[in-house]
Amino acid sequence: MTYPIIQRELTVHLQNGNWYLRPVEDEQAVLGPVDYGWQRFNLYPDSFTFGEGLLAGSSIPGSRRLVFSAWSPQWDGFYVSSMGGAAYTFHGVGINYVALRGTASEPSVVLLNHKAGEIQVRLEPVNAEALWVGYASPDGSPLSGLYALQQALYDRYASEYTRGKLRICTVGPAAKYTREGAIGSSPIRNGVFSPVIDWAGRGGLGSRLYQRHNIVGIIFGGDWEDPDLRDSVEIDAYFLEHFGKKTIQTDLAVTEKYRYVPEFETGGTFGVNMRDLNERILSFNYTSIYQPIAARLRQHENFILNHYLKQFNEETIKPKKFQHCGEPCPVVCKKLNGPYKKDYEPYHVLGPQVGVFDQRAAELLNDHIDMLGFDSIQCGGTLAWIMELVSDGLINPLDYDFPPADALKFHFVDDPEKFDLVADSLLNAQYAMEVASAILFSKKAEIFRAGIRAAAIALDKELGIRSVDRAVFIGHGEQGCMVPNQYWVPGMLSPMPMMGKYFVHYGVEFLAPETLGRKNVERMTYELFNENSGICRFHRKWSELITDEILKAHYGLDVDYKAHQFYLSREIFKRESTKITFWESERVIDMVMGYLVQWEADGLKTPELTDWLTRFRADKHTAAKEYWKAIRTGIKAGFDDGPDVIPNSLTPGQQGKLGG
Repeated sequence: MTYPIIQRELTVHLQNGNWYLRPVEDEQAVLGPVDYGWQRFNLYPDSFTFGEGLLAGSSIPGSRRLVFSAWSPQWDGFYVSSMGGAAYTFHGVGINYVALRGTASEPSVVLLNHKAGEIQVRLEPVNAEALWVGYASPDGSPLSGLYALQQALYDRYASEYTRGKLRICTVGPAAKYTREGAIGSSPIRNGVFSPVIDWAGRGGLGSRLYQRHNIVGIIFGGDWEDPDLRDSVEIDAYFLEHFGKKTIQTDLAVTEKYRYVPEFETGGTFGVNMRDLNERILSFNYTSIYQPIAARLRQHENFILNHYLKQFNEETIKPKKFQHCGEPCPVVCKKLNGPYKKDYEPYHVLGPQVGVFDQRAAELLNDHIDMLGFDSIQCGGTLAWIMELVSDGLINPLDYDFPPADALKFHFVDDPEKFDLVADSLLNAQYAMEVASAILFSKKAEIFRAGIRAAAIALDKELGIRSVDRAVFIGHGEQGCMVPNQYWVPGMLSPMPMMGKYFVHYGVEFLAPETLGRKNVERMTYELFNENSGICRFHRKWSELITDEILKAHYGLDVDYKAHQFYLSREIFKRESTKITFWESERVIDMVMGYLVQWEADGLKTPELTDWLTRFRADKHTAAKEYWKAIRTGIKAGFDDGPDVIPNSLTPGQQGKLGG
């Protein structure tokens, strides 16, 4: 039996609070929140949208991500960022998508509720800045920044929501002062915020929400009951047909990495990726790439395996301090130590990249950056770059209200006798915290608020230096940029239309650049299976195989789902392709060359690798431009070829030994 798709969109005009609810007109074209966001963006570029996937009302684990879309001030283009588990609560509002338009007259919060059979929408003014300064938690302890605003909004509005069914998304000071503000939200359990804060982190959509729309928070929840997709027998049938196991058993089997890997005696993105870094470790603002393999391996063993990862395994993995993101999910991928959530990328870029290899120091730093409401990866890349500039004497820290250079220990080292893993990590973490705060609150450091790329250009013009050559980012548009995800692979530096996500092939294996470009197109297509369906990518080993079949069978969809995602990807590429810029930093070029050299050291001997290494060694800048153009040629060819040449299924095994 098939069921009709019924999708509803809510549009809120922020300048006057007027709103209207209507059905989505073309339900064969809009099959998810990315479709909706892209459509609204093209019609009304000022739109800020968020919504859920078609499976959000089902019992399928991992299907309840809330997906935000808007123009990104950080990337200078259309961007998508999603938040784990939040659609589990959003579903109770009884709508699929929300579009915010215009600008509120003063900083405000949007309240969405479904109560007594009716949807309720209103705006309420909020003095966010006063709350960021300080607010008391229920136990009397002080809160600040994003955490304080979140608690204050709960105390003020929770009573309006039936049985406490609500979730609160907020921004921090970074959203006001920079282009890199994130949107954060903690699940609420028994009236208390869980430490499992989740983020729509990349893309600076928190900054867009505050600076363009004057919105500092979104509260949603309700008592709407969805009768659709509640039949677990129906859901299990799809999984039994394809995998021979019921839904939960299948999900547990294919998500081992994110829960616990007995073979490695660790788990989660932090545990598995930190274990597998080996010679591909990135530390001290990427300066590790210039070190011999033996030195990198020593640092990985002495600093990571024997201390940073060891702490994590003993404090989090052995006692099984695991939790989910706010929706019922057997993966329990969130790894905790008290109030601190441990994920690989933030604890890497706000860890080894800033010279921090101790969990206590990393916890302080990561919590501070979260409190300020930054995109942690972008912020970590900027902080590491600034710390190198200070350490090497390229800038005077006092000119920018940063601590003096002697408060910093920031040079590559692989011997614990020369680097106190506890004391020196704390020194570097405290330095990074003070720099981050200065960027937001000191007039002297205002130059850094526009982001790493714009700051490097301005510094180099003012001081006559080449700070940009020590900065690692992908450029887009005039000033847009993205600090890459923390993997030493060229895929993460590719000229794709939406970087900072996993819309690329990030396997470590050597591929010719043209082939890599085509693989990037494949990955963007399949990653949109998840984003457009509101499914967590940690479940991609099954979702990329059967999401389309579930939707087709249940809703009677007459749509080629893979082709649908491909054409959406291609539309985004066509619109954004003219903004994609060649690598502006020598360090990025050196990362690409170092990746190639690594394969030579591993004994790989192919004509293509030999040819590229010869060209890089003769003239690395010319070779880098040719390599970049070759990736781009492959990307264009992949989009030109159409969806039929894309394999019917891709699995994370094709992503190499490291995976997000």
